[in-house]
Amino acid sequence: MRKLIAFLSIFLVATASAVRADEVKLVASAPSVVQEGARFQVSYTLNTNASSSDLHLPDIDGLNLLMGPSISTSTSFSSYNGKATRTSSTVFTYVFLAQKEGTVTIAPATITVDGNRVASNPLTIKVQKGAPQASAAQGSDNQPQAQAQADAVEDVFVTQTLSKSSVYHGEAAVLTTRIYTRVNIKGISDVKMPTLSEFVTHDLDKNQQISFSSIETVNGKDYHVAVHSRKVLIPQKSGTIKIEPVEFVFVVEQRMQRRTRSIFDIFDDVRMVEKNVRSKALTINVKPLPLPQPQSFAGAVGNFRMNASLSQDKVSVDDGVTVRIDISGEGNFRILDLPKLTFHNDFDTFDPSVKNNFEASPAGAKGSKTFEYLIIPRHAGTFTIPAIEFSFFNPATGRYETLSKGPFTLEVEKNGDAQPQGTVSYAGSGSRERVQYLGKDMRYVRNTDEPLRPSSSFLFGSMLFVILSLLPVVLFVVLVVVYRKRIKDNADITKVRNRKANKVARKRLKTAQKLLRQNQHDAFYDELMRAMWGYLSDKLSLPLSDLTKDNAKAEMIRHQISDADADEFMQMLDACEYARYAPSSASDSMESQYSKIVELISKIEDNIR
Repeated sequence: MRKLIAFLSIFLVATASAVRADEVKLVASAPSVVQEGARFQVSYTLNTNASSSDLHLPDIDGLNLLMGPSISTSTSFSSYNGKATRTSSTVFTYVFLAQKEGTVTIAPATITVDGNRVASNPLTIKVQKGAPQASAAQGSDNQPQAQAQADAVEDVFVTQTLSKSSVYHGEAAVLTTRIYTRVNIKGISDVKMPTLSEFVTHDLDKNQQISFSSIETVNGKDYHVAVHSRKVLIPQKSGTIKIEPVEFVFVVEQRMQRRTRSIFDIFDDVRMVEKNVRSKALTINVKPLPLPQPQSFAGAVGNFRMNASLSQDKVSVDDGVTVRIDISGEGNFRILDLPKLTFHNDFDTFDPSVKNNFEASPAGAKGSKTFEYLIIPRHAGTFTIPAIEFSFFNPATGRYETLSKGPFTLEVEKNGDAQPQGTVSYAGSGSRERVQYLGKDMRYVRNTDEPLRPSSSFLFGSMLFVILSLLPVVLFVVLVVVYRKRIKDNADITKVRNRKANKVARKRLKTAQKLLRQNQHDAFYDELMRAMWGYLSDKLSLPLSDLTKDNAKAEMIRHQISDADADEFMQMLDACEYARYAPSSASDSMESQYSKIVELISKIEDNIR
């Protein structure tokens, strides 16, 4: 027994070490582009505590290590659903000097944590030539803080540019948003993009990572430049359209020079500040499409090709034939359509199925779009399907172009079930003969001279008699269906919990009210939070173990609870959790929170009932 206990202890310790090793990460970060002769920092962040002797840097050619490592540690605590979590991290910072122009690759650094070796990600840094920057050490020792903030604002700006300032109605233009910076941007806390309601829009670069991979000189200053987004705009009306500015809130690293410096002091004081940046508004001139427009034009703008074909040119009566039309090229595929096609009256036709096979491009979209019409001939004979025409406006030439395919000949033979038919006329329309042929679908109704017989005036055999006879049977069936449905509903635990969520929550709130009257602070808030989380669990049909603050709001919105009610519910949870661990609240504050929660649950229940 002792050997078994020892073996289990060793196994659990080894498993815990392995799990921890899987969770430990070492992340390296550095600017992707630096200037020759400039100093820059390379940071290694470890999501646990460690000492400087544990980190081993690789050999690096092309960079000169000036100083490091500078070690900083941080510890944070968080609480979710009453469970406290502690997170620690260690940051190793090195200062390098870029010696020569070129591309420098820094191999992964390694560190040993609890006997396990962890490697960082590799880094690639591009060293470019640029205008020399003034050293921070040359600045005034008494530089005011307000001036430093003003410099930071001037050193970050954004622009919006259009690939074309004048386009035709339906012609695409690309809106590019760029970020220019001379300071270290640590993050973007908020972005307000223009509404662009007058355009059909889609992104050119989906899931694009923002990378400051180029340097531009503006007013004699070198800026690191990144493309934030590229959007294709297809205007839906003519005239001059205004594009509102884009607004960013950046989190930037602001350096403040120390008042006393020494030859060994190469670091400045650093803090993070938010900077609001706004671009300039733009206008685009949208020209109307020229008149007159071809009859086969249905709004296509771009440069296209067309191909049309029949799935088969010889079929039997009642066999389906597919008319396939392929439009390929580049243009406004998203709103492209075909002119309405008309087929012979002896064909049954159906709405076309549309298949899209295109992707975003600067001209709108590039690829193909396929339309497939199903037609079913109901008569034997030889039919001619007229030529299919498709017109589009080509912005490059400023003219309409018309493409044509056909005409097509379709041979329809009699099948074994078909009745003898006369000669089929192309101009023929729906007739008695056609209805007779479709006898297996609907018989032709002919008029007769037979007199109509009046209904009986006696109850027996009358319509009322039939209704009264069937009424008990119908009532019995209805009762059986309702009873079976009630049994099924009661067997569905999820529906039962959802239906009784409000009732259960009110019982818990009554318990909380008793604790409120007894002025039991901790027990009151415990019961209040238990009532709120229990109501959410029952109403959303989710176990309590699957509900967290991170997903609770999303689940509430998914179950058609309004954004305002969801936000208020989460705020009340935060307030209760804060009051739970804060010093004792006043009784009037506890009464107010209790009333708000009761009112909020009642409002949610009324809105989604």
